[in-house]
Amino acid sequence: MDPQALFDQKEYTAVIKQLKNSEPSPLLAFAYQKNKQWEDAMQVWTLLIVKYPDAAEYFVERGVCKFNLRFKHAIQDFDVAIEMEPTNAYFYSCRAYIKDKTGDTEGSVEDYTRALELDPEDAIVLNNLGLAEQKLGFTAKARERFKYSDDLLGIKTIDSREPQEYRKIDTTPPSKSSLWLEFKKMLTKDGFKAFWKELKG
Repeated sequence: MDPQALFDQKEYTAVIKQLKNSEPSPLLAFAYQKNKQWEDAMQVWTLLIVKYPDAAEYFVERGVCKFNLRFKHAIQDFDVAIEMEPTNAYFYSCRAYIKDKTGDTEGSVEDYTRALELDPEDAIVLNNLGLAEQKLGFTAKARERFKYSDDLLGIKTIDSREPQEYRKIDTTPPSKSSLWLEFKKMLTKDGFKAFWKELKG
């Protein structure tokens, strides 16, 4: 069966079996991540980065793996991605999440704020920024964030939720292969849950 079809059916082990002896691919790396085989996934992303050093998204994904492996320098891959694409709101929100989870809540607020400047109507970023501000004691400001987030989502109540799960990939792949194009279709703004699930391990 086609590896993409297997991936769609959540047969991640089968995908790995088919692709692990082939050229490294994003699909293989994501299959490893879905299986929480973070070290294997990290190695694939590293090989892809060597081959495509301008693919900022690959640095983000390797950073996810490093974070789950509890590597202190995981943030560096997010730094590189942002340096490469300084107007990518998603990259800032990813780094904000990492900063918050590693104790740098002030840095998290800065990155969520920047992400919001780039994408002012992102309800998820608004919510997560409110959570970070709440941690720092800025309760009134946090409530404003929650209200605006709820308004954008059409929610009538104001509450603080767990950081929202999402994935947003706007980068152009270095390869125009049909495999990548099919896979990228899955990574739209409506399918953002995978990133945070991977981060939470």
